Amino acid sequence: MKKKTILGVCGAMAINTFIATAADIEFKETQTLLQGEDVQTFLLKDMDGDHRLDVIWQTSNGELKYKLQNNQARVTFDSIKGTKWRLTYDVSGIDKKLDFFNDGGVIEDQSNYQFNITQVTVTELNQLSFCTDFSAGLNRTRCLWKYQVTEVLPNIIKGVDQRTGESWTAYKLIN
Repeated sequence: MKKKTILGVCGAMAINTFIATAADIEFKETQTLLQGEDVQTFLLKDMDGDHRLDVIWQTSNGELKYKLQNNQARVTFDSIKGTKWRLTYDVSGIDKKLDFFNDGGVIEDQSNYQFNITQVTVTELNQLSFCTDFSAGLNRTRCLWKYQVTEVLPNIIKGVDQRTGESWTAYKLIN
């Protein structure tokens, strides 16, 4: 009889604890994620490696579908100054090092030539770009070689070299 009483008291305490904890949870407004879709079952999983959960669902006829979350990362120069990156061209495989400072930065190519980042701009549409002179040297100030950022993910920046047209991916280095 004592064991049943103790178990009953422990069970009541667990329920009271759960109720007290559940009351502290706050939820955001509900959103319709899959309006007009035939959803039999669904799963939340990061499918593209951007550290955000994407929606995967199965329809009643067994078809699998998915919806990736929109990239809502806001780009500002403040978010990358003081960081170092390895920029790799997607096709040619050429590597460069990026080092962003408070007022610009430096790009170093495979031959260890350094190029001063002369202009960093962010448009009203939140598009980040930066550029260097075509000639090496930290005293160069012309904007002749422009790098356009197209996507920002956690610790990854993707973009296009507007001089060559080749896409690139930059990976954040740990300082």
